[in-house]
Amino acid sequence: MLNQVAVLSIQVHNMNEALAFYTNVLGFEVSKKYGETIVTLKQEAFTIVLELAENVHKEPRQNVLPGIISENLDQDLAMLKDKGVQIIFDEPRPCPPGRYSIIKDPTGNLIEIIEFSK
Repeated sequence: MLNQVAVLSIQVHNMNEALAFYTNVLGFEVSKKYGETIVTLKQEAFTIVLELAENVHKEPRQNVLPGIISENLDQDLAMLKDKGVQIIFDEPRPCPPGRYSIIKDPTGNLIEIIEFSK
């Protein structure tokens, strides 16, 4: 069956900026480095891969939106704002399972931060 995601690859224009953002800002840990162009991040459900790509453009149109779970969306958004992360919405927005906001990584990739209703 083809019903389980194993890897999520995020193409980036600058690996050093991407690593700083995903580790220092979002709190992921590096799992393994495959040379200078591919780094995997530790993640329970599946592997996240940062991949240096020559043809990546800032703020690409994307059809996949990775979502990161937040236990306290207001607190996490305040921390991200303090760290200079670009937050798309001024206030979290409601969604069927809870509330969310959208941020950008240094390449312009959009990431959803979602807090599920309890």
